[in-house]
Amino acid sequence: MSNLPETVNLDTIANNLNDAVFMVNREMEVVWLNQKAEEFFHTTFKKAQGEKIAELTAITKLNDLLSEVYEQQTALKCSYEEASVKVKRFDERYFFKIAINPVFHQEKLWGALVQLTDVTRFHEMEKIKTDFVSIVSHEFRTPLTTIIVGVEMLKEGMLGDLTPRGKEVLEAIGADCERLNRLIDNLMELSRIESGTIYVEAEPTDVNDLVQEAVRPLKIQSEKQGIELITDLPPELPPVAADFNKSVWVLANLVGNAMRYTDPDGTITVRVRQRGKRMFFSVQDTGSGIPKEHQDKIFRKYVQVSGPGRKGAGGVGLGLAIAKDIVMAHGGEIWVDSEVGKGTTFTFTFPVYQGSESVTLPDAEQEGG
Repeated sequence: MSNLPETVNLDTIANNLNDAVFMVNREMEVVWLNQKAEEFFHTTFKKAQGEKIAELTAITKLNDLLSEVYEQQTALKCSYEEASVKVKRFDERYFFKIAINPVFHQEKLWGALVQLTDVTRFHEMEKIKTDFVSIVSHEFRTPLTTIIVGVEMLKEGMLGDLTPRGKEVLEAIGADCERLNRLIDNLMELSRIESGTIYVEAEPTDVNDLVQEAVRPLKIQSEKQGIELITDLPPELPPVAADFNKSVWVLANLVGNAMRYTDPDGTITVRVRQRGKRMFFSVQDTGSGIPKEHQDKIFRKYVQVSGPGRKGAGGVGLGLAIAKDIVMAHGGEIWVDSEVGKGTTFTFTFPVYQGSESVTLPDAEQEGG
């Protein structure tokens, strides 16, 4: 293999990359950048040196991501959504995936190499997919509604008496219709979230009302399945800053998931506790539990956890992804703790209401520049 020409060095290679690349020190100041970074962020090597990378790029998210890398002293490890940002330049939108690798000198952490990969085309294709899902979901709604109405008429005997076997068949059809209806609701909700057109109106929300509204329609179902549904709330909790309908949806979705994995004679406990300015909502079950290798994936779209403890057909893995987006839009967090054979606890947080405030769900990517 022939050697590289003398004129080809690391700077030459870096300047021919399609990615914007920065070298930053422990103070997150730019020490070096390649030509692509200069062009995109309209700067020069001389002007950029010593400037904070978050200020130069207007991507404030870099502060948190770099802090995480410096703390762990390992390459950035987070989901595609968490490592993506939207940057606006001259009325054009660009999407970048962020990669950060620590740089060591004499075995001590010196700084980091930051790489911004243009994934705009990928996001454009995602938008096309989202629009398609939204249109198809709307088209499914009308014929499904007709089927549901017809099934209800048959069950009520409006078109004649049914045999016991006929009633069983109708019950199965009705259950599948309900499942399809939930799926359409989830797909439409997901489309609204991804398009950035969904709004979260954070208003003072009574915690007890929120919990009771979420569990009320599930109590009859839990009794039929022989599952004890418990609510555990301290008296006189302050209100949270939340969109009532969407927060009820999140909690009901978590309780519904727990019921699919909990056997008869099991329990599901909805618990609320205040810690400082945050309210912690948890749904704890005595079900089959989630394997460790699946716990990092369950909040991603279209991911389902199958196992011997699962009951019913369920959905297609959208509920937890939507729940995460709604919780994060409120400024909260959501996570899971689980052990196979011992049960699962989902926990999410909302801020305690501090005064008049209104929150709009942002795009999943941050806009800057």
